[in-house]
Amino acid sequence: MIRIKVRSLAMIEEINTEKYLVPGLVRGLKILESFTAVKSEMTLSEIAKNLDINRSSAFRLVQTLEYCGYLIRTPHKSYKLNVKVLQLGYTAIESMNIPQQVTAIMQQLRDQTKVAVHLSLLDNIEIVYLNNIQALGAFTSNIRVGTRWPAYATVIGQMLLGSLSNEEIRARYEGSSEWKQYSASTAKDVDELIEKIEVARNSDYLISWKNFKPDMIACAAPIRGKLSKGIQYVLSVSCPATSYSNREQFVKEVVPLLLAAAREISELMIQ
Repeated sequence: MIRIKVRSLAMIEEINTEKYLVPGLVRGLKILESFTAVKSEMTLSEIAKNLDINRSSAFRLVQTLEYCGYLIRTPHKSYKLNVKVLQLGYTAIESMNIPQQVTAIMQQLRDQTKVAVHLSLLDNIEIVYLNNIQALGAFTSNIRVGTRWPAYATVIGQMLLGSLSNEEIRARYEGSSEWKQYSASTAKDVDELIEKIEVARNSDYLISWKNFKPDMIACAAPIRGKLSKGIQYVLSVSCPATSYSNREQFVKEVVPLLLAAAREISELMIQ
């Protein structure tokens, strides 16, 4: 049974919407979501297995997606996402009305710090990267537009979740069993996550020192929009841990520049 939670400041009401769903459309969307950077191509058999359906049903779904331009067949008799999927993604990003100057500010921050710069937002319990400026030098970030990471495990996510009430946070993580431990500092449950979020609410920035990836460090700063004082986006930087000899050097050389860029972007959002 599929349930959607409708949340308000006063209450959280659960309503059953199963009768309104179109199963074929749900399966078709799941096919699109099953493609990743690691699994960029799949055969019909792999698609059927992923959705736990027979090949005949998978074939009809794939044919529909191919006809509509969202999948393309390869010479190896497999399927991959077609460029039409990009159109939807970029249309979604454009609809957010993020000022064009934001990219220029991010590039300037990259030039000043030499590290990778990212812009993210919250999507339920995941963070989604909207923009990525590669670092100067040999290091290449594996973060791309659309990359998703679990919010509970990242300083970016903890900062974004801080705009929600504790009641809303608990509702979003209700029944969640996904508490993979990336390091000793990863939250093990929603109570521990809320403790970390309380720290984020009272901080101008958060640093991840090998917390999410053992060889990476990062710093996140909030961007506040005009609709509310809440955090709409997070500006962050990341680099290999070997780029800085210690945390103090990183804070001294990078954090002030990151905060200045975040304030500048926030001012653009308010205009």
